[in-house]
Amino acid sequence: MSDGTTTTAPLTRAQKFQWFLEKGLAEGLRPLPDGTDEATAQRLVHALEARFEILRTWLSVVDGELRQVIHPAGSPVRVVDVDPDGTVQQSAADQVREFVARVHGRTGRFLVQFHLLRQADRRWLAVVADNVAVDAGFHGVLDQAITELLGGRTNTPATDLLGGRPGIQPAEQARREHDPAEDTERAEALDYLRAHFAAAPPRLHPHHPPRDGEEGRYYRSTLTLPHADRLFARAVAHAGLLPSAVVLAAFAQLLCGRADAEACTVNVSLDNRHNAELRRVLCATAQRSPVALPGRSRSLLEAAEDVQQTLAAGHPVYGRYDPFDLIDERAQAQRRRGVCLSTDLAFNFIPPPQGWAALLAAENDAAPGPGSGSTLTWAATDETRYEYGVSLSVRWADPHTVRLSVHGDSEVLAPDQCAALLRGIELVLTRIAAGQDSAPEAIAAAVGLLPLPRGPRELRSDGRWIDLGAIEDRLRAVAGVATATALLAPGGPAGAPGPTARVVPADDAALTPLDLWEALLRAVRTGELLAVPDRIELAGATGLPLPPPTAPPAPTAPPTP
Repeated sequence: MSDGTTTTAPLTRAQKFQWFLEKGLAEGLRPLPDGTDEATAQRLVHALEARFEILRTWLSVVDGELRQVIHPAGSPVRVVDVDPDGTVQQSAADQVREFVARVHGRTGRFLVQFHLLRQADRRWLAVVADNVAVDAGFHGVLDQAITELLGGRTNTPATDLLGGRPGIQPAEQARREHDPAEDTERAEALDYLRAHFAAAPPRLHPHHPPRDGEEGRYYRSTLTLPHADRLFARAVAHAGLLPSAVVLAAFAQLLCGRADAEACTVNVSLDNRHNAELRRVLCATAQRSPVALPGRSRSLLEAAEDVQQTLAAGHPVYGRYDPFDLIDERAQAQRRRGVCLSTDLAFNFIPPPQGWAALLAAENDAAPGPGSGSTLTWAATDETRYEYGVSLSVRWADPHTVRLSVHGDSEVLAPDQCAALLRGIELVLTRIAAGQDSAPEAIAAAVGLLPLPRGPRELRSDGRWIDLGAIEDRLRAVAGVATATALLAPGGPAGAPGPTARVVPADDAALTPLDLWEALLRAVRTGELLAVPDRIELAGATGLPLPPPTAPPAPTAPPTP
């Protein structure tokens, strides 16, 4: 609860990751009782702020350190009249665009803003938030709190509301993370992440960041399995693997096969390790961490064994690190590999409410077959952007029923292909529960998961797809470039043909290969390009700004925020 004073706290490691590396957004729209006025909406938001300090928090540089500043109250509710010829969704999208233009990624601005949208007698509460402020459970927690408050329960403790969890309190988590006892854990995490960022595979998302204002582009598709307890118990009995490992392996293998990619990187939630202590505080970004997974296993059981070994080797540690030490490594890895390291796939697995022991002890004499009672639903969301191309969540509706839910971008995975992906994961679970294994290609063929279409200028080089046309377009947009041609030429890694750019500067243009290289790297960081040339040839002078691939660089001092 707010005590009327302003306090500060360090950032959590997940907040730092979002602020410096990923920079995502969250948005939501909640209908309110007809005729709700500004004063009532403000009282509702003040009640939320009293429960959840992150709603009245901004970031500021204090004594040279970026810190959370927790205020007595948050940003005032702004009243917005919906255009009579427009929709409330369009109005909410306008607020998101304004947030991006004026607030997102800036210090001294509240991380969460509320708007009261009015159209005739109807009212909605719109929220837009920097992902530095929120986690995967943010909207569910707020929606439950608003329901309680509108129902007249104005003094319900947050701990009761959240079933014993203390709520959205990143400041508490940050103080925990700064405990000196965690230095060993942090060092182990840094070692892992340095190795990961030096060799992470390219992204699968060809359209990131998304364009604004595309209604219906983002969707949520859900496959409900009414007998998941029996299905999972039989799968564990036959394979000796956690269902989370099986599902994640199927997810990664099927999408890698679709994209013809050698590997992929998935942002995996800490919930995969069922670590109650690390889930104790519902705080920023759900403590996700990037995990590189191979995409060329001979069988799905083999892939699931690799996934479980990867997760069991220390995954809970990897979500808790300080990315200040990784920014330089990330940039150097991009220079060495020429690939973008932002992840486009996310995975979240919630353990069964009755616990694994009770699930395995339950009657499971006959696992259900594929499609036996399962249902598949799809609905477009009102979002104007989403940070992942495909995000898979596995959640329990009750002790027997699981919901496999994909939050997707239709430009990355069309709804019909999303349905095929979910049915493919179901088929994998069903076959493993019956003691059978499958090749990923066989599962994809059985459910109709099709290869990703490729453009006329996309060619394969060193295990990745290179869009030569996109490279040419980006180079031609650089001031001083007259013409640019991209091609695969000898001299790539291991003697294979590698991407090369040949550029002719305009008259009197003072360009260097490094100028062009930096322009391409900026496009990699924003997702316009997935890869850049290994070699740049500039009007008779040849430049190779990249050093040859080497081991990760030695740790450097963290940059000043």
